[in-house]
Amino acid sequence: MTQNWNRTNHATPRIKICGIRDLETAMFAVESGADAIGFVLAPGSPRTITHEDAVQIANELPDHVAAVGVFVDGGFDSDLRPWQPRWTQLHGTEDEALVDMIEGPVIRAVPFDVPSLLRWDGANGIDRLLVDSARPGSGQAFDHAAFLDIRDRLRTPIILAGGLAPDTVGKSIRTLRPWGVDVSSGVESAPGIKEPTLISDFCHAVRESVA
Repeated sequence: MTQNWNRTNHATPRIKICGIRDLETAMFAVESGADAIGFVLAPGSPRTITHEDAVQIANELPDHVAAVGVFVDGGFDSDLRPWQPRWTQLHGTEDEALVDMIEGPVIRAVPFDVPSLLRWDGANGIDRLLVDSARPGSGQAFDHAAFLDIRDRLRTPIILAGGLAPDTVGKSIRTLRPWGVDVSSGVESAPGIKEPTLISDFCHAVRESVA
């Protein structure tokens, strides 16, 4: 039951490869060391996948790998409810009332902003906080130095995103000590096109960061 993804101790950071659209790439990511596979279930992205295809791939994942559905201001009954009780990642303007309706575990994605991080860190029903840049999926990093100033005030396990790639993730992990890391554009050869070599290199870099 996704034991590695669910545990909260500070071992090697968990790895989420996001924006997967086909089973072959998903299984390659798993074999490379991914603990979670992210599926973009919001329209308008080069990484968008249908609910049906995402569920089909999710059902093929081994038990120790989590399937995470990424939503942006989706309708609860039409979008979010059918995905549950899998992990749900909220990337829009969703509020606490919507979080209370979700049955499964929730990742709240927050473009780096200190008041927003502190607000969601204290909210009920949030299992992980994903800290991202102001433009998610752009490959841009946020202000790591500013985040470090409040890092130890946060109680919710942190997933680091934004600007991560095989050559940057190690330093980011050593500096910010996240619970997990999330990558999408940093392992692509073009928007929405995952590059297997980069996925493998990214996972290797995460393991090496704590060796």
